[in-house]
Amino acid sequence: MYKIMIVDDNHLSIEGIYNRINWQQLNAQVTHKVYDGKMSLEILKSEAIDLIISDIEMPQLDGLSLAKEALTIHPNIKIILISAFDKFEYAKQAIRLGAFDYVEKPLNYEYLEQILKKALNSLANEQKNLAILKHSKPLMIDNFFFELLNSTCEEAKYSLDNYPNYLNLELNYRYFQTIIVRVENAKEIKDRIGVEKYHVSLMSISDKIKESLKDDFFMVHILSNFNELIVIIGHNYSSSKYFHKRATEIFTDLSSTLHTQIFEVHIGIGNVVKYLWNLALSYEDASKALEYCFFFPQKEIFDIRDTIGKGLPQEFYQTQHEEELIQLICKKDLDALEEWMNQLARELLANYRTKQLVFIQIYTLLGRLLKFLYEMDIDSKNIEKEIIEVYSKIDAFNNSSEIFKWFNKICKLACEKMNASIKTYHDRTCASVISYVKEHYNDANLSLNNIADYVNVSSSHLSALFKKNSGTNISDIITSVRIDAACQLLTNTTIPLKEISEKSVILTNTISVPVSKRKQAKHLPSIVRNTP
Repeated sequence: MYKIMIVDDNHLSIEGIYNRINWQQLNAQVTHKVYDGKMSLEILKSEAIDLIISDIEMPQLDGLSLAKEALTIHPNIKIILISAFDKFEYAKQAIRLGAFDYVEKPLNYEYLEQILKKALNSLANEQKNLAILKHSKPLMIDNFFFELLNSTCEEAKYSLDNYPNYLNLELNYRYFQTIIVRVENAKEIKDRIGVEKYHVSLMSISDKIKESLKDDFFMVHILSNFNELIVIIGHNYSSSKYFHKRATEIFTDLSSTLHTQIFEVHIGIGNVVKYLWNLALSYEDASKALEYCFFFPQKEIFDIRDTIGKGLPQEFYQTQHEEELIQLICKKDLDALEEWMNQLARELLANYRTKQLVFIQIYTLLGRLLKFLYEMDIDSKNIEKEIIEVYSKIDAFNNSSEIFKWFNKICKLACEKMNASIKTYHDRTCASVISYVKEHYNDANLSLNNIADYVNVSSSHLSALFKKNSGTNISDIITSVRIDAACQLLTNTTIPLKEISEKSVILTNTISVPVSKRKQAKHLPSIVRNTP
């Protein structure tokens, strides 16, 4: 039953509301009749009230001030304000403060009862939703961390700042870190034992990880993302180095335990960050570290510190050198490519001291090259095959020069592919031009622009491309095709010369026609050779 408080300094007003409303039908009970606004606040501090009906005009504490204070104490309480003054400003202030509604005196009790019914229905819905919300708090906590891991520092602080207190999360630690445990054979396990049992097994792994971490880290939260577990830890260790070292030791021990189960896992360890709002950086590092399991599947743990050279900016192998390589491949400048390769070798060897790390950087560049060839619709199957074969026998390289010699070979092969692809494209374009001319030679409006539109290139580019590829101009081709058509008509038909002239549309003088065609054109009547 809902608890109702009526507040008014007028005794008769309170009694009128108390006696004229059917409270039982509303499933409500008037528990307090209060004649002083300040007294009502004292009651609210010690007792939960569902709805307040209050007069606005009261001494000491008016109804608007009462509403403001009451909502601070109980944010979900419903408040209906009453006033004898016909002032719309009161209604606006009441709603702005968060009151449910505003009713004018003299009271229409039937109308007031309708307002009360709406207010209590609204309260019932809110209480139902609040119960659902409280029940789903674990899910909200997961959503909080998912959002945190996928937001920038500024975005996270702006949109999530209020949630730790609401969710009762203790996050005031000196350092934080993210570790990803990825199940590589997830599909195989799901197919074999079913989705439900797979996730039960995954939860068991999560429990094992929590148990292993609880004595060393104050905060441990694990997110399950279908095929991976995202582990978020926090502590107040004196240094980030010790934090990272301890986490790595625990997960190194865990990896051997997990591999004795049905799961095949790879573990990516991100950097330690100093602030909660920077956790996305650690998550990004852990994800990036896991990328290297493609290169070294025999390993189980991938630490971000081992995958990025200490003296080399992280962007080194992601942007600058990738674009330089693509530009050189496009230019097909083998001398410049070799010079660039030598410079790359010097930079890599100065910053990476192991064969595996050097090879990883080269693999990253080759991945970008393959993506470029794919986007250009260039067949790169043999290049892919070569890369896969070499990857499987990386230990066959005895020194760094052999690795770069092989890399140079792949790049030259890509240049050859580019050359072959461009020549094929040019040949196809020129063949399309000739085919189009043969189909439309009798069109008086046939021109370079028409043909360029058909093959979808600019007229200037098409003119130069055709000349370079075939050694002749498009206008000569048009004339040649028209003369051929006229000769065929003269030889094989009895069509009148004037009609042949119209069908052939010979618009150029034979002076501009190639010699072989000029000899044919010499035997044509002038009306055909020089038709305007």
